[in-house]
Amino acid sequence: QAPPRELTEEEKQQVLHSEEFLIFFDRTIRVIERALAEDSDIFFDYSGRDVEEKDGDVQAGANLSFNRQFYDEHWSKHRVVTCMDWSLQYPELMVASYNNNEDAPHEPDGVALVWNMKFKKTTPEYVFHCQSSVMSVCFARFHPNLVVGGTYSGQIVLWDNRSHRRTPVQRTPLSAAAHTHPVYCVNVVGTQNAHNLITVSTDGKMCSWSLDMLSTPQESMELVYNKSKPVAVTGMAFPTGDVNNFVVGSEEGTVYTACRHGSKAGIGEIFEGHQGPVTGINCHMAVGPIDFSHLFVTSSFDWTVKLWTTKVRNP
Repeated sequence: QAPPRELTEEEKQQVLHSEEFLIFFDRTIRVIERALAEDSDIFFDYSGRDVEEKDGDVQAGANLSFNRQFYDEHWSKHRVVTCMDWSLQYPELMVASYNNNEDAPHEPDGVALVWNMKFKKTTPEYVFHCQSSVMSVCFARFHPNLVVGGTYSGQIVLWDNRSHRRTPVQRTPLSAAAHTHPVYCVNVVGTQNAHNLITVSTDGKMCSWSLDMLSTPQESMELVYNKSKPVAVTGMAFPTGDVNNFVVGSEEGTVYTACRHGSKAGIGEIFEGHQGPVTGINCHMAVGPIDFSHLFVTSSFDWTVKLWTTKVRNP
């Protein structure tokens, strides 16, 4: 076997300027730079080159992979997950709400568990519960300690992670002034200094609350289409920064635009396209030079997800 020979100056320059070497060198200096400052996954390549190439194109990212599951033997068992929400204050926190466990009649019917993505512990960060199945849940915006739940009975409950109790620190009355039907929508809208909790029940009743006082709604209205047909609301979303205009999904699969105040208060446009109840609805939240606030997405029991714009009646 011939001994290795030293490359000529010309050959060295050829290697140094070759595409393979430049790609290798570019990637390696990033890895070494990370290694000097970091002890986590320094080999991650943001260009997606590590992923198998398909049709000659570089795939910028792999398929979704299983990360971990959140399940508590006592609190999750035999319960359905009814809603989920992420904390804006602490992005690693997620709250999930659950309905009743028919095999455990003496346990609370409604449960909300706060899970932590950051740490590998298998138990919930917080356990909250109440007497009625929790159908909707959210972290109360501008109040990082509060979690809001909408229940099957129509009661709105408020939990506080500073309290040593797992039961609500506040709840709305079960009266004609508030909700008496299941609440699938809870949402805090507004600004730091002026915000309200907006809730809607399946009989079309919409209430606005102050989080300081859940004894009576500040205002309420009936969401009725064509002044005659109550909308059985199963989902609600407000565009970024808007406290007046919103979209709702319904039990019959129809989607509507609506607004809270002004001459056009109530249900506005109608959007038809789903063949089953709407299970989720969300507005485009990105803020930037191009306005995407007119876009919203819906999911349904008909196994489809549809992208809409408020400017056109079809998906």
